[in-house]
Amino acid sequence: MGYRLLRDLSFGPLLIERLARESWPDGVELEDLSYGPVGVMHNLDARPPYDRIVLVGGVKRGRPPGDVLRYAWRRQLPDPDEIQARVAEAVTGVISLDNLLIITTYFDKLPQDVVVIEVEALDEDWGEELSPEVERAVPRVIEEIRRSIAGWLPS
Repeated sequence: MGYRLLRDLSFGPLLIERLARESWPDGVELEDLSYGPVGVMHNLDARPPYDRIVLVGGVKRGRPPGDVLRYAWRRQLPDPDEIQARVAEAVTGVISLDNLLIITTYFDKLPQDVVVIEVEALDEDWGEELSPEVERAVPRVIEEIRRSIAGWLPS
């Protein structure tokens, strides 16, 4: 997930195009969730629930550019004022991995098993290309996605 045309913060939408060209096991669905947390919640309500989800996006956390962090979402929510601020951002069009996680968790829309893969962004200027540092992270992210789903699929 992420904004289109914001270079490294567009990591999710740019990655999904690459992932769609690869072969994936039965039961794995790929979707660009860049339409925002409120729309994602409506989508999740309109379909059978997922057993597991892997969410991927570019973030600015102060780590080295291109750094990849994979973790299990622990469903820890901020205080109610922060949740309300995230909802307000979401309805005005702000798209972020944090907003998606917080809002969908608060409204109990995510399955219990959620893996998050963050890529540290460097360049958030207008454009469709990733910075070289983030571009080099793409194979590692794909490997982390495959590693995540390998543990979930029947042998």
